[in-house]
Amino acid sequence: MSQNLAGLKIRALRRKSGLTQGELARRAGISPSYLNLIELNKRAVGGALVDRIAAGLVVDRSELDGEAERRVVANLDEIAADPEIASPAGHPGSAAELVGRNPEWADLVLRLHRAWLDKSEAVLALADRLNRDPFLGDSVHRMLTNAASIRAAAEILVDDNGLAPVDRRRFLSIVAGDAHKLSAAATSLLDFFDSAHMRVRSATPAEHVDAFVLAIDNYFPVLEELAEGFLESRLPGETPETAAERLLRARGRHRPEPPFAQTAEARRFGLLREALRDDAREATRELVETHPALVSEESRALAASALDAYAAAAVLMPYEAFLEAAGRHRYDLDALSRLFGVSYEQAAHRLATLRRPGAEGVRFAFMRSDASGYVTKRLPLPRLPLPRYGNACPLWAIHAAFQMPGVTARGFGELPSGEQFLFFARAVEKRPPSAALPRHLMSVMLVCAAAEAGRVVYGDGIDRTTATVPVGTICRLCPRTGCGHRQEAPLIA
Repeated sequence: MSQNLAGLKIRALRRKSGLTQGELARRAGISPSYLNLIELNKRAVGGALVDRIAAGLVVDRSELDGEAERRVVANLDEIAADPEIASPAGHPGSAAELVGRNPEWADLVLRLHRAWLDKSEAVLALADRLNRDPFLGDSVHRMLTNAASIRAAAEILVDDNGLAPVDRRRFLSIVAGDAHKLSAAATSLLDFFDSAHMRVRSATPAEHVDAFVLAIDNYFPVLEELAEGFLESRLPGETPETAAERLLRARGRHRPEPPFAQTAEARRFGLLREALRDDAREATRELVETHPALVSEESRALAASALDAYAAAAVLMPYEAFLEAAGRHRYDLDALSRLFGVSYEQAAHRLATLRRPGAEGVRFAFMRSDASGYVTKRLPLPRLPLPRYGNACPLWAIHAAFQMPGVTARGFGELPSGEQFLFFARAVEKRPPSAALPRHLMSVMLVCAAAEAGRVVYGDGIDRTTATVPVGTICRLCPRTGCGHRQEAPLIA
């Protein structure tokens, strides 16, 4: 244990508790002068003495071990070593004194640094958006095409090999028209970059988790094995629920109280999630703590919670059985929900995890949104970038589903890049209807490549040649200027 941190922490907690040095020394069985030396960092403290001081302060020993403070000190030391902001005078020295004497100021410094990093990440996010977005790439391609057309027409005019007046006027018209298009595109870009009101949101903890899940391809073998082991360990006649209750009792815990008006499927899922939580977190601790996409405590906590849910889903819908049933029922979510006793959303999310090498199902993008368009879950496909900085295209089935809750909205869509996909979504109740509360609807959407539609029941009865709808991602990035559903001008006209 760090002597500096321990002494300073003891003094801070003593003052917070309103105790004098004499009173705490009496409770700990030491002299006030010795306690004073401890608080001044002139004496080490450890072993049984830490327990007695913790008892005297009426706090848990863990509050005195300095682990949280050591992390803060390490973070502050990293800030001081950052070459972009390091002092010319060199490293300012240990941050332990600041953390021990003024933990609020230490926290403020960390939050200020995180805010600075957030702005830096925003710039990187914008650069990534400009460099990687396929529609911006198409727009730049159009600009290059206009420039090439101007150059070709200009070369013909310069050569002037006996051009007739009508031909000269035609080439001049080409130059003028393409120059106007090029100027308009350049002006749009200039307005975008010069706008004082432009705001770019860098990655939130939820977006960090999205990146983590995407990097792993939403398939976690260690949790699949955990689920298989749990099912194999059941006693004769036990269901997954009764096995979960037995496991909780063995660990001195009780079945969690479900939230108000929770559905039966959600209660069952919550029970298994609670029973498997400790084992799931032990199995994935190293992955969560070391993965580069999870850069904050909040994102790591969210990732751990998502993996708890993954483990519960793997128990309720075992991989091989679920994959076989999905193929047999052609990915009919209603049939799968009935067969495995799960909700529509749980079955849909499980379909997006069928990524085991050599035993993959249809590859789906997954997206969940509330009625305002706020996206709460997403897993994109390689050629389908799900919105990150705005609401999804209003022509997507995820929005149409809210117009007919409980009914599947479906259809084919073609992106400006020419890629075609099958979209299907349903607005589902997150809790049973109540006269006292408004309906709580969430729209759950799956998307697969149009080439896979023959394997999926939701593509049946739709003529792709006549019923494919031109769609985009978000209006700001969509070049379809004639779309009647557009809500804002495109970034590049």
